[in-house]
Amino acid sequence: MDEYYERRVSSAVVWSRRLAIFSLVLFLVAGTSHRIGYLASADLLPVLGVVAGFALLSLLAAVRALFLFWDHGGKGGGALVFAVLVALLVLAPFAVTLYRGVTLPMLSDVSTDTDDPPELAIASAARTAGMNQIEPFTLERRQLQEDAYPEATGRRYEAPIGQVFEVIEDLLDRHGWRIVGQSEFPADATEITIETQARSPILGMPADVAIRLIDEGTSTYVDMRSSTRYWGHDFGDNAARIVAFLAELDVEVAYLTVITPVEPTEPPPPPPPVEQPSPPPDEPVEPLDRSEDPPD
Repeated sequence: MDEYYERRVSSAVVWSRRLAIFSLVLFLVAGTSHRIGYLASADLLPVLGVVAGFALLSLLAAVRALFLFWDHGGKGGGALVFAVLVALLVLAPFAVTLYRGVTLPMLSDVSTDTDDPPELAIASAARTAGMNQIEPFTLERRQLQEDAYPEATGRRYEAPIGQVFEVIEDLLDRHGWRIVGQSEFPADATEITIETQARSPILGMPADVAIRLIDEGTSTYVDMRSSTRYWGHDFGDNAARIVAFLAELDVEVAYLTVITPVEPTEPPPPPPPVEQPSPPPDEPVEPLDRSEDPPD
């Protein structure tokens, strides 16, 4: 009787697939829970470490399975490829973050004006232990930011401060950034600072943002500041947030001024002329009666 050798699926393949799927599910659940507020930011960080650990274990199990395939053969090649792809997908954000951490300066607070940055008064008072504290910009921090993010600069718009403020409010609402503190300002205000809360695109890590508008008469100058709450390194998120937001603001203000151009201020009408009192009418001069004059 002929004997046939039945190829078996290596246990390393099984565990590689299990670990990869578990790391992906944990990453999705943790990220979703954090974005909707069920998981605090401080608790998200250790969970992400666990996710990366399981994905790495999945790759190690895949390497073990490859050696077993080489020595003994077996089934499960498709499952092994699937496990490797899932593990690499999970580790991709970590790899990008690691690359940014190595190539970008360690900053957690970026501003278009490093000499006089917009004030984050509410955020500074609300930050607790374990969060990044808002501190003045040192000379070293200024130089690091200027070298790494030269495009993070303020904007001057040829539009009244009221119009620019309305455009910024619309953009904040579109991005879902919640305004904290004062959201209404007097019509004659010459300087406005808006504090808002933003989140990172994937995991929704919180950041505090301040946008300052200064009335320059015929124009408005806008500065922006973004400060992450956790980690001493923002991995370039703050600068990217500022550059992207101001680029959108450029487009919106340009569209606004084209569609509804700012009318030049008309000079006040001249005062009505003062009516001069008309002189009294001249009395009629009666002719002299010369009938009684003596003859010549």
